Amino acid sequence: MAAFNERKFNELVVYIATRLGPEAALGRVKLAKLLMWSDFGAFARSGKSITGATYEKWEHGHLPRELLLAQRDLETSERIAEEPTEYFGKKLRRITALSEPDMSGFSEDELAAIESAIRRYGYESASYLSELSHHEVGWRLAKMHEAIPYSTVFLGAGGVSDAAVRRGEELAFLHGWT
Repeated sequence: MAAFNERKFNELVVYIATRLGPEAALGRVKLAKLLMWSDFGAFARSGKSITGATYEKWEHGHLPRELLLAQRDLETSERIAEEPTEYFGKKLRRITALSEPDMSGFSEDELAAIESAIRRYGYESASYLSELSHHEVGWRLAKMHEAIPYSTVFLGAGGVSDAAVRRGEELAFLHGWT
């Protein structure tokens, strides 16, 4: 697996916050899912994640281990802010961008994976995205707070045969994705 790239991770957080307006209600749960689908989507396309973040199984789905510290640092440096707001009668700490992201270090394929995740999931509710992530085989196989390997993206959602799991492991080994 690629090493964690803090700069790319931080810029991706700012980018997602920039791309989604107030109507998207971007909170931490939704942000975590958009980061995950960006990284796992890139891995499915090229065998490499964008940020190298470690995604763990948590109650509301995949959570990047690095997110809380990154969010704190980005707030301290006034690149993002959390604003308390009401969202359909619930309290939400909406994440907004205070600066523009620097996307110059991202490849065209990485940007395509990010845009795909934003277009597909950016305006869905956090509760829906959380439920959707619970259908991912990687999340279902992991123990609580355990890292979810990127290679599980090839297992998809739903039932997976033993033969498909073995073939996925073979491909991961063959291509050095483990």
